Amino acid sequence: MVRLAATVMLVRPAGDKHFEVLMLRRSERSHFVPDAYVFPGGTLDDADTTEQAFNRARGIDARTLRAQFRAKHAAAFPAPFGTPSAKEAAGLLIAAVRELFEEAGVLLACDAQSRALSESDLAPYRERLHDARLAVHSGTLAFAQLLQELNLYANANALALFSQWITPPVYPRRYNAHFFVALASPDQTAAADTFETHDGVWIAPREALQKCELGEFRMVYPTIKHIERLAEFQTAGDLMNFARTKTIYSIMPDTPAEREFSLPSDLEFAW
Repeated sequence: MVRLAATVMLVRPAGDKHFEVLMLRRSERSHFVPDAYVFPGGTLDDADTTEQAFNRARGIDARTLRAQFRAKHAAAFPAPFGTPSAKEAAGLLIAAVRELFEEAGVLLACDAQSRALSESDLAPYRERLHDARLAVHSGTLAFAQLLQELNLYANANALALFSQWITPPVYPRRYNAHFFVALASPDQTAAADTFETHDGVWIAPREALQKCELGEFRMVYPTIKHIERLAEFQTAGDLMNFARTKTIYSIMPDTPAEREFSLPSDLEFAW
């Protein structure tokens, strides 16, 4: 079974470091990449594709979905899955906002007119959001219900689809993962959920790569490849502008006998 999943590369401006990206360390007991630093994310839930969820989101209209979900197959390196259905695509955007809230405590929200709300705008709701986070994570409170209670909307307009990566068949847990990028303010705070993830850090992409090379910051292959792409950009604004218009290929990396991922050379920095 291949599950649809959404991941968020949340970046913020950071002075002479240009920008930082939020990363969380997976629990050592996690069934998925234990003890590795990853971006916040998770699988699409049934609740993400309900009418209630759609009514509490902005940026999931048909035109926006077509612009976001534009992945193509690379001719020399085809992948087995294409563009998700409109319902799944809208659900993935909602799942991305929900997972970022659950795992990092960051809510990408807007009002009914699609005006993005800053962390200071959300200050009056801080206590309720803090208390509700665990309930949403455990499934005892629907994310859409929380948004309705606070008269807020999931701000899918804040997300730009960056890539679509599919886990190869040799792995028991497989995901059709959609990586989104989003821009946070310089003073944006975040906190790992302490259940699935720990040690939330804001880190410059080049620093993450250097620490990984030294064995001080464990990342798995797909994460490393995305961090390499982020390291190409000088500012978070440049990254966001690129993400809005870049070519997106739906890809599934090769897995030789040693079960290590690999990409054809002509796809490096092109996916």
